[in-house]
Amino acid sequence: MTRPHTSIDDSGDQSDEYSSRFETIEAKAREALKHDDPTTDCDVTVHAHNRDYDSDRNVTNHVIRTGDGWIAARTWSEAGGEAGLTVTDYGETLETEVLELAEDRVAERITHGALDAIDCHETVGRPVKPFTTLVRHDSDVADDLITAWETAADHVIREQLYEGLAGWTGRTAWTEFGEEAIYLQAEQVATQFIDEHVHNDVNEDVETTVRDICREALYDVVAEHRDRQTPFMQYAAEVTLTE
Repeated sequence: MTRPHTSIDDSGDQSDEYSSRFETIEAKAREALKHDDPTTDCDVTVHAHNRDYDSDRNVTNHVIRTGDGWIAARTWSEAGGEAGLTVTDYGETLETEVLELAEDRVAERITHGALDAIDCHETVGRPVKPFTTLVRHDSDVADDLITAWETAADHVIREQLYEGLAGWTGRTAWTEFGEEAIYLQAEQVATQFIDEHVHNDVNEDVETTVRDICREALYDVVAEHRDRQTPFMQYAAEVTLTE
């Protein structure tokens, strides 16, 4: 995400222009960080300030929405109480790319859940066709689940960034989705699956079981993904700041 500052053309005019602008951005970042101190005047308009403390590196990562763009910065404490600061990225607009989930893992979870449901329903003489159909269409349902999750993640992360409520690791924004959100996504996809592929009426028990299979499949893979990245990420997206 971060544009390396040494990648600019080495020609004197461009380097001088870039260096001058970078110093201006750094000064603006320092000024913007005063915004949180009610006793200090701030000459920069700050609309949102997202941040997160990295205890391993003893730094705080910030992404700030000002009146005319975004500034990503990193701060730390120096000897004497001074605050060190470096600008890691800046730009007028913000782009997000939601971290991808593994579709094959979601499909695998759906199949396992459907096979368990088949065993349970066969034991008591209940119809199993909705679940055999779910096994046949596990990839399609997995794709729909991931699409619903990614759409929600992009919307929520952007909204939280613009409001200053997102966590920020320095290149990735994250926020919680809440149990109710993932339930609604699974319910939406389960209803779509039943409408498209299960043409006979199904009872409430079957509908509930299909929803539970979808919800657990999505939740389990999100949890796996979260553990691999950082334990607190739920909705997460890589962020790029562009001119």
